[in-house]
Amino acid sequence: MDERLWRKVMQFERSLLDMKQWNKLIGKVFYQTHPNNPNEYRTIRMSYNVFADKIVPQVTNWVTGVPPEGIEPVNPRVLSSLATFQGQGSIGFH
Repeated sequence: MDERLWRKVMQFERSLLDMKQWNKLIGKVFYQTHPNNPNEYRTIRMSYNVFADKIVPQVTNWVTGVPPEGIEPVNPRVLSSLATFQGQGSIGFH
C-alpha cells in the first residue's frame, strides 16, 4: 500500500480510546454488595468486547470486607441493560 494512502486510512481508524470517550462505562469499576450478607461485596469491571461490539461486565467472586474507597455501587439497571440485547449497529472497529 502506498504510504500516503496508508496514512489517510489510518487517520480515520477508531481505537479503544475513542470508544472509552464515547461510552464512559468502558473500563469503569463498580462494586455490588451481597444480597444475603452485607459484609461481602464483589467488583464489576465494564469491559468492551471488540469482536461482539458490546460492553461485557467482568464480575469477581464475593469477598468479605469493605469496598475500597472511590468505587461506586453498581446500578442494577445498568447490569440488566447490559444483559439485554445491545444494538447491532456497528460504530465499533468493523
